[in-house]
This record gives sequence, C-alpha cells and structure tokens, in this order.
Amino acid sequence: MGRIVVAVVAVAAMIAGTAAGPASGPDTAHPAVGSTPGVVWGGCPDDVAEPGLRCGTLAVPVDHARPDGPTTTLGLSLAAATGGRARRGTIVVNPGGPGGGGMWLAGLVRRALPERVRQSYDIVGVDPRGNHHSDPISCVDASFDRAPRPDPVPPTARDEERLIERARTYAGGCAERAGHLLPHLGTLENARDLDLVRAALGRPKLSFIGWSYGTYLGAVYGQLFPERVDRMILDSIVDPRPDQVWYGSNLRQDIAFQGRWRDFLDASGADLDPIFTRVLAAARTRPLADAVGPAELYDLATRTLYSSQHWPGFADALRAWDRGDPAPLAALYTPPTAQDANGTAIYTAVECHDGPWPRDWAVWDRDARAVHATAPLTAWSNTWLNAPCAFWPVPARTPMRIDGHDLPPVLLIQGTRDPATPPAGANALHDALPSSRLITVLGEGDHGILAFQPNDCVLAAAAAYLTDGTLPAGRDTTCEES
Repeated sequence: MGRIVVAVVAVAAMIAGTAAGPASGPDTAHPAVGSTPGVVWGGCPDDVAEPGLRCGTLAVPVDHARPDGPTTTLGLSLAAATGGRARRGTIVVNPGGPGGGGMWLAGLVRRALPERVRQSYDIVGVDPRGNHHSDPISCVDASFDRAPRPDPVPPTARDEERLIERARTYAGGCAERAGHLLPHLGTLENARDLDLVRAALGRPKLSFIGWSYGTYLGAVYGQLFPERVDRMILDSIVDPRPDQVWYGSNLRQDIAFQGRWRDFLDASGADLDPIFTRVLAAARTRPLADAVGPAELYDLATRTLYSSQHWPGFADALRAWDRGDPAPLAALYTPPTAQDANGTAIYTAVECHDGPWPRDWAVWDRDARAVHATAPLTAWSNTWLNAPCAFWPVPARTPMRIDGHDLPPVLLIQGTRDPATPPAGANALHDALPSSRLITVLGEGDHGILAFQPNDCVLAAAAAYLTDGTLPAGRDTTCEES
C-alpha cells in the first residue's frame, strides 16, 4: 500500500484511568537491556543521537531457514528504563512503512509516554533489515526520481507504456542490486528478526508498539510467537486479511484519501479544489521552479493529508499560486534523499513479496481507471508506486492468515477518518483477534495517534495497559478527537 510511515507531531501529557483488568509483575528476573551480552551498546549515528540514547547492532541470518548461513546486520537504539530493577521488560517500536526505520523512534516514544511507563520499560527501536542503518539496499540511481517525474495520469496509451516500462526498470534494478536479498525481505523475515532481537535482549517476552505497517508486523509476530508477547499496542491499523495484502489495500486507500481530501476542503475552503486543478494543468505545461510537476504536486497533496497540522500551509501556498506567486508552493517540495530512495526500495521489496499482485497489466489498468473516476487524487500515483510488483523477480507469498490464537490481550487504536489506514483494517484485525480491545477515535484523521497526537484519552488507556495490564471495560470503546 502507499507508504505509511507515521509523522512526528506534538505529544500531550497523560491522564489516569480506565477499567480494571489483569496485571502481572515486573520483569525483575532479567537484567537491564544495557547489561545483556546479545548486543554491544555504544554511541548512535548522528541522525539518531540524542541524550540518553544508546545504539548497537545485531547480526541475524539472511535466511532464517539457514541460521548458520550468511548474516545481515540490524541497527538498534535503546532508551533505557528509568526505574532501575523495577522494570516490566522491553517495548520494541516500529513506525510503519514498510520502509520506515525505527531507530529514531525510541527517543520520541520515551519522551511521549508518561513517567510511570518510562520507569517500567526499556524502549528499543529497530531499523528493519535492508533499511537505513541495517545494511540498506537500493534499486536505482538517484537520477531515476529526479524532478519533475513523469505525469502519473497517462493521457495516452503511449504515455502509459512509458510508465509501465519505468516500473519494469525499477523491478529490474532491484533484482540487479539486491537480488540475493529479495527472497528474504518481507514481513515474515521482519517478524522473525524481531524475535531474535527479543532473544538478544535477554527477554522471555517482548512488548511491542506498532503504527501503520507496524500493526501488520505486530500481528504477524503475534501469530508466529503468541507465547512471547507481553503487551502489544497496534495503532492506525492496516487490513491483515490475505485478500487485502497488499493490492486490495491500495485500492481502498485511494478511496479513503479522496474522502480525506474532502475533509481538507471542508476545513480549508472549497475554492482550493479548483485551484489545485488549475495548478495541475499549469504544471503539465511548465513545472513550478522547473521541478514541481504533476507527480510532485500529487505527492504534496497526499503528504498533507497525513496530518492536519500541514493543512494551513498547503492551503496558503495554493492561494498564493492563484494570486500569481508560485514560490510558496514550490518551496514545499523537497527532493528525495538517499534515505528516501532506500525507504522506497524496502517498501517495494516487502510489499511485492508479502502477497500476490496481478501479473496482467490489463487488471491494473482497469482498476486504476475505475478508482480514478471517483478518487483521482492518489489512484494513478499509488498505482505507479506499486507497479514494479507486476514485474517482481521473486514469487509472491500467500499471506499468513491472522487468527489471534493464544495471544494475550492486545490494544488497538484507530481514527475514523485516517486515509492511509482506513477503519476497515482495524475492524478486520479486531475481528481476527479474540483478545483485542479497540479504541476508536471519533473524527480523527491524522495518521498515527499514540505518541503522535495530543489525545489524553488514548494516552491514558495505553499507559494503564502498559503498566498495569488494565484494559477498557468493553471490547469496543471510543475517544473523542483532540
């Protein structure tokens, strides 16, 4: 599905209280993470470093079926618990993607969660295999994504053929540059890596917080290793059903983004829709600042919808263009970095491997045109992002069916207007996990809630669950949008 890495926004203070539930004692039988022999902790890379954070590496098998074979390296970060021996254990955090590195996230989560949680848990971030500080892969040269990229909405059959060839080239580049790893890049591998992280940290059980794609990673880990799960929070939830991994999810996501665009227009002004249409038409003739064409404009609009904090700036820039000043809109675009390119490569490798994709381009074309008729904002852009999967050199897996057998209580969090992970995904996972409790945040459309949105209701429920095992009284409960 379209890349769904949660955005960093302000965090609110925690308030207490939810209904009572089972609790278990602290993990006093196990030493602090920093003293375990599995990982050597030291300084952090510059882009991760912050006071009190330590970083390390862990070698894991490239092929989990060959534990004594070649290895790849995972980068880890540690925000140690503040409570000394009175600790429950370790929370591993994942921000989504797939393709989102997690080392940076440990520090943010430490700052966001209340003190009683920080006292109880070490927080560990992991860059999944192939990503960022974990032996990063690439598929193409930097020039491949140099702006302006081709218009994602093909006006002619010949233009569509050029975009198909571009997708084929990308898939071929992945095979050429990372072919030996491609059979071993996927959610199953990420979940098995997570269990090796648990073992290296000296923990009999692991707690986990995952956002976005991280919710699928958590669900798969729980399916593989239910007896090794302590606490698990899954926030902004992707649809785990095998027929949705991942082709079906992308089509649903396109429709949800169009709905969120209507929310943006309702909040910012209906005049922005025709302005955006005029900007697109002008950019097709001449890109803004010779760099921002229709592909970049669609990206800007889509990224804006992940967080309503960005709405005023995007609205002001559109109106400035309409008054004859294109500079503010052009300034919102930032060229992709090497880390962005790596993230896209991992996103593609994981999604193409995780589940089946149509091999007949006529299916893609039919579905893109049908969705574009009612949801044009992302239909074609999302199609081309995922189009390399039509030509992927590694056979796709049959997705794992999630049934939640033997899984301890899991807390689910979902906003009703989230475009990147529409509520159908949360409902599907809630149905699949008999032990789950679902908190629905009414009216919330910003992607990623716990630790990323100032919602005291959600933070209080999460804190009670993490520290005491306390869950909401009912299987379904609601919080109001902040």
